[in-house]
Amino acid sequence: MNERDRRAQQHPSRRSGGARPFGPGEAPLGVRPGLAGQRRRAGVETAPRPVGREAVPAGRRAGGRRLRPETVRALRRIAILVLMIGATLAPPALASSGTFKITSLRLVGLGLLDEGAVSAASGVVLGDGLLTSDPRRIELMLDAIPFVASSRVRVGLPGEIRAEIREERPLLRWSSSGSIYLLSGGGELLGLANSPLLSSAGRTMLDQLPLINDLRGGAPLLAEALISRLDLDIATRLASLTLADLGSTATRLSIQIDPQYGFVLKGDGEGIAWNAVFGVYSATIRPPEMLPGQVRLLRSLLAGRERKIGWVILADGQAGTFTEPGIRPPAPPGASAEPSTAPSSAPSGSPVTP
Repeated sequence: MNERDRRAQQHPSRRSGGARPFGPGEAPLGVRPGLAGQRRRAGVETAPRPVGREAVPAGRRAGGRRLRPETVRALRRIAILVLMIGATLAPPALASSGTFKITSLRLVGLGLLDEGAVSAASGVVLGDGLLTSDPRRIELMLDAIPFVASSRVRVGLPGEIRAEIREERPLLRWSSSGSIYLLSGGGELLGLANSPLLSSAGRTMLDQLPLINDLRGGAPLLAEALISRLDLDIATRLASLTLADLGSTATRLSIQIDPQYGFVLKGDGEGIAWNAVFGVYSATIRPPEMLPGQVRLLRSLLAGRERKIGWVILADGQAGTFTEPGIRPPAPPGASAEPSTAPSSAPSGSPVTP
């Protein structure tokens, strides 16, 4: 009997309900004891299986109790109430404490107006409380400044007030009763050309605008007065003319409104001094639509004899006459020698007959 049979007699086999792990010294080569017979390759470690754990609620983990729904709702209401009270009381408290003050006023969009003059007219005082400032009140102050079309004011931290300004751009200069006014495209008098609100660069820019010299006299024009649409229409048409449009060799054109002759276009240059009488216009008898024909007639009269002309009477687009230099024609029939008190669309004289 060999050694194996002897061991079998000493340790009889026992029936088992399943496989069991190898005991110490029983595992063959390549099999780790206690792994239920799993083989492994040399140098490769078997990853341990994750141990499944039951998820434990946060309240149970911390050992606290779970709040009831009605308690949660009550706490939410209290939090909202506290926030509302804070939002109501915080701004006045900060404003009265002087924490935020106005440190700068930034003006955006200025081209004609002087920044210092606009700042003074805005009513904004540096050092005042920022949160107590009223943007709407500042906008009203800025909108009341001549040449300002509209404004928009914003307040920003830590202490800046920003004002975006849109200026009203003048179209013409209108001289009347010794003063030069600036006119908008709608005929509104925006202010005086020498207004202290204008910057030096703005005055230089405005000096390039066409000038209408109204000799009809009368009382000074009031602020925000309106020039009649008819006068404004004729003035802008004449102001748009150039020397090339007339075929003229003059160096300068100017426009006058004469109390007797109406609208007069003057050309000056070396050896040249002529006056073209366009006359007085009305909506029915002499409408502005006849002006292009008058311009063509003036061009034909100036051609080749510009230095020999003193006055040109343009009755319409087909009839016209002229005088020699130095000879002033008589006043048109029916024209009033008395100047009107204000620019008006009503004619002050009848059309000139050549």
